[in-house]
Amino acid sequence: MVLSVWLLLNACSLRPGALNAAPASGETAGQDSLRLLHILPQRGKAFTVDKLQQVYLIDSINTVYKYGPDGREIFHYNNNTRGTLGYIDATDPFNLLLFYPELQSIATLDRTMNETGLLHLFSAGVVNATAMGLAIDNNIWVYDQALFQLKKVGRDGQVLVTSDNLSAQLADPPRATQLTAQNNLIYLTCPGQGVYVFDNFGQFYQLLPYPQAERVQLLDQKVVLYEPGRVLAYNLQTLQERVLSVEGQRQKQGMQVRYQGKRYYELDASGALKVYATP
Repeated sequence: MVLSVWLLLNACSLRPGALNAAPASGETAGQDSLRLLHILPQRGKAFTVDKLQQVYLIDSINTVYKYGPDGREIFHYNNNTRGTLGYIDATDPFNLLLFYPELQSIATLDRTMNETGLLHLFSAGVVNATAMGLAIDNNIWVYDQALFQLKKVGRDGQVLVTSDNLSAQLADPPRATQLTAQNNLIYLTCPGQGVYVFDNFGQFYQLLPYPQAERVQLLDQKVVLYEPGRVLAYNLQTLQERVLSVEGQRQKQGMQVRYQGKRYYELDASGALKVYATP
């Protein structure tokens, strides 16, 4: 299992250029200076950020701390009866999904981090889920690695959509560690393979040839791909890519990074999460 904030384990320290700047395809965004806003008080092992610039930090005992944009803790959540917390989907900050791979279960939380439901994937016929994410209709997409199937599951465990067996359809079926859905498309991140894209009916659409991608983020019409040592932005409309940031001189093992709006987040190997403003 992978922590996909699974979350960029062994990524390098990266410094962002402005995400909305528009160099030509293949160009590198400028290495503009950053302004440190705050360092979160709690140490963590993984994190994610929602569209409201709220941070969800997972500590070593699977407690999730929620911080506001000003860096102040506002809520926290913990349940140690389900094994290791593998992943948080914060696509909707009012409807969080927490994935517990060992128990094959998904907990749902509201904006105050109160648990609102628990879905046991075995009840939906899922054998070995390795990735899950919120669907546009508030159901849950799940990738079953054992059956090589993408499934949409309701909160009651009912299977609503099932793809074909992808091992029969594709020469190299997905080995997914992350699932992200947006605008009726589903993205399966598969390190060593690329990013598989499916439509809202679970039908295979295309493979984005980025085998180095360890994590994908969807921002507007861009797919942001986090690779060891660099961050790429792929524009779904123009089909162009550009390098957002590279800094080989500051490579550090265990660094996790993320963009959100005009902010850049950097979790170092010691567990300290720094929040920067970008130009």
